[in-house]
Amino acid sequence: MELKKKILPHIEIGHDEYGAVALSVEDYELFDFISDYVTEQCILDWEDKTQKENEHGEFHTMYFSKKHSIKDVEGALLKLSPTEINDIYELNN
Repeated sequence: MELKKKILPHIEIGHDEYGAVALSVEDYELFDFISDYVTEQCILDWEDKTQKENEHGEFHTMYFSKKHSIKDVEGALLKLSPTEINDIYELNN
């Protein structure tokens, strides 16, 4: 993922090498919450997912359809509370 930007605790956004919006989330529980939120409440469909491990734990990245701009995805996520994001993350960490 290129040009990552942290938009919420444990969540980064950027573009993949093909120009699609890529959203990286630390921890599977938080990823599951974000996945449900963007698909069910925001009607933003993502098309693929990868998982990587590093020294800080696991990162799950969802790749959105190119019809969604980074502003669409970021705007939807910024409606979430950073406190709620931290609470979900703390469930497993």
